[in-house]
Amino acid sequence: MLVIMNERSIIERNPWWISGSVPGELIGITRREYLGKIEERLKDHKLLAILGIRRSGKSTLIYQSIKSLIDNGIDPKSIIYINADDFEKPERDDIEEALDFCQQKNMFSLKYKKIFVFIDEIQNVRGWQQLLKKYYDLKFASKFIVSGSSSSLIYKNSSESLAGRISFIEVFPLTFREFLQFNGMVMPETELNFQMLKKLYYDLTPKINDITGFLLKYLNIGGFPEWFDVKNEDTWFKILAEDYTSLLIYRDIVRIFSIRDPLLLESVFRFVSAHSSERFSYLGIAKQNDGDKETSKQYIFHLAHSHLINLSDFYTKSKKASERKEKKIYFCDLGLKNSIGGRQDIGFDAETVVYLHCLKRVSSYPMGKIFYWLDMKKNETDIVMSCGSELIPVEVKYRSSIEVSNLKGILSFCQEFSVRNAYVVTKTLMEERDIDGIMVSFIPLWLFLLVF
Repeated sequence: MLVIMNERSIIERNPWWISGSVPGELIGITRREYLGKIEERLKDHKLLAILGIRRSGKSTLIYQSIKSLIDNGIDPKSIIYINADDFEKPERDDIEEALDFCQQKNMFSLKYKKIFVFIDEIQNVRGWQQLLKKYYDLKFASKFIVSGSSSSLIYKNSSESLAGRISFIEVFPLTFREFLQFNGMVMPETELNFQMLKKLYYDLTPKINDITGFLLKYLNIGGFPEWFDVKNEDTWFKILAEDYTSLLIYRDIVRIFSIRDPLLLESVFRFVSAHSSERFSYLGIAKQNDGDKETSKQYIFHLAHSHLINLSDFYTKSKKASERKEKKIYFCDLGLKNSIGGRQDIGFDAETVVYLHCLKRVSSYPMGKIFYWLDMKKNETDIVMSCGSELIPVEVKYRSSIEVSNLKGILSFCQEFSVRNAYVVTKTLMEERDIDGIMVSFIPLWLFLLVF
């Protein structure tokens, strides 16, 4: 039986059972794109997993979804919220007992009535997959929505696959467009099309100083929504360096994956934070951190599948050839990176933020992925977006004057793979050039980050 403390915690976590509404302080600023996706998925019977790095805003989106359900006529007592972090060492039985308490408290049955059950930080609960699989296979009328820090942690130690029973929505830290929205500036929607961007550029000319001011702030403090509750840089960087690192490393990786050398893991994490957007080898990382190659490779794998870092492979049609090449590494958030590894040259930061923006874009494609590319002379193309059958090369040159000689990598890529359109992200340059039959669009960083 649940201890009284946990029963009280469940009631406190579900204030709408009594008030009929979600407290305003839990709702925050609406992230309409994600909320729309969640609302659409709430209509079907599949299990839904909302994934993303800790503090990326998953819990707030859950509260916004609960508010939306209530606003649309759902009985507040038919909505359950459970946070797995409330349990010291959560097991499957703890979740079952919590749900039994909710059914008794509100006098309904999960099997026969459509109850919306939200379980936050589910990756901490051992055996949750089997429990929800049972509910799904027994055709319970209720809809189960879980959140977790990453897909790898969610599937860790799962004895049976949930394939075919579960769908996913991935939540990222705030994009620059969302960062502006949180600061009271709502930007028109636009696409990756030079003529549309040119028109938007001139429409926004009176606001460019404000926008670029917010861009510099964004490059410094990053995209975690919690910043807007803190709004003090010294306090914020202390929170990022201490609280976030403790949660992300020691709670979400060390504990769940039973890491044998947590100090090496943290050392690798800190090393990566100082080298975002650079190429690396596993042996090189091992040498820099006094570890062995295989352990360092395994730790990079855990960091990547926990969404703390992102890896970019060399673009080639041969998977084996790609695996033999060096990878590029990108940190998950500039604020977190700056708090741990310090500021890099702004060119590296610009590439990191462009990569993260492109990553979100390709995530909407079933097989979408990002690569980099080198020609035979080691001229690099920073980012290659693979969106279905389309390849979109992007080069980051954070400067105001760019010559053709600065574009050897991206022009070589376009010639090699018969690509007709290329994009160069600049500091202030806004123009379009036809270079040997390749249409190259030069777009300022702030404007590129507004592409929806």
